[in-house]
Amino acid sequence: MVADKLQFDIFERAISPAPAPVPRSLLVFAHPDDETIALGARLANFAGAHLVHVTDGAPRNELDSRHHGFATLADYRRARALELANVLDAAGLSDVSRECLRVPDQEACRNLALLTRTVARIIRQQRPEVIFTHPFEGGHPDHDACAFAVHHALLLLGLNPQPLVIEAAFYHAGPDGPEAGTFVPGHPAPQSAELRLTPEELRRKCGLLSLFTSQRETLAGFPLEVERYRVAPEYDFGRPPHDPPVLYDRYPWGTNSDEFFRLSSEAETLLNLRVAASCRSAS
Repeated sequence: MVADKLQFDIFERAISPAPAPVPRSLLVFAHPDDETIALGARLANFAGAHLVHVTDGAPRNELDSRHHGFATLADYRRARALELANVLDAAGLSDVSRECLRVPDQEACRNLALLTRTVARIIRQQRPEVIFTHPFEGGHPDHDACAFAVHHALLLLGLNPQPLVIEAAFYHAGPDGPEAGTFVPGHPAPQSAELRLTPEELRRKCGLLSLFTSQRETLAGFPLEVERYRVAPEYDFGRPPHDPPVLYDRYPWGTNSDEFFRLSSEAETLLNLRVAASCRSAS
């Protein structure tokens, strides 16, 4: 009961819109702009956090860079980095502690074991009370890779107490195409919250997102009036998070779900976590 009350308190303080100190936080997101999608209304509260972007936001196949009008992949990569810097500056986070793991966009699942060990190293260094990251929902393979890495890093570390893993809603497959701003049903969470933005919060978030000029087409698909969070549920990374197909089975985003599950199984073997992960999913 004491542990549950402590978790509730940490969760409430971590997602609070009030300009108050949040728990010591690690933000692990796949792409530049994911942090603003997730936390835009309250991003300024995380000046003391450590921000990790797993990818550089620029797929090597150059489909995205050409689509957005960039002559070269390097130009697109630089533009995405500059957009992020502008957003952090506008949010008052120009000096926030941060790093990019420089994985090419759409390739985070290619070395899940190394990614997991890297995230574990960062957790050891930063000693967070809270980790914000993606849910495992089949929306984007890089999102699922982040979820895999965070959950398995904590299994590797065996910390007591463990940081509280909080997920923000992103997108997943719906009956009529991509569905953004909600979680996949069927994963009961210990705690969840739905926060409707005030007019000022909405203005602030829209202003930050508008600075990701190369991503306006993609970001237009996100509902902005509500931010949703939950404490991460238990996952089995060896099977789809919902009835197939998952969203990235429908798009050329570097992999498909069958390959992701094969790579996740191989990574669990390399990490010697196959048994631990199986027990965890069955608990």
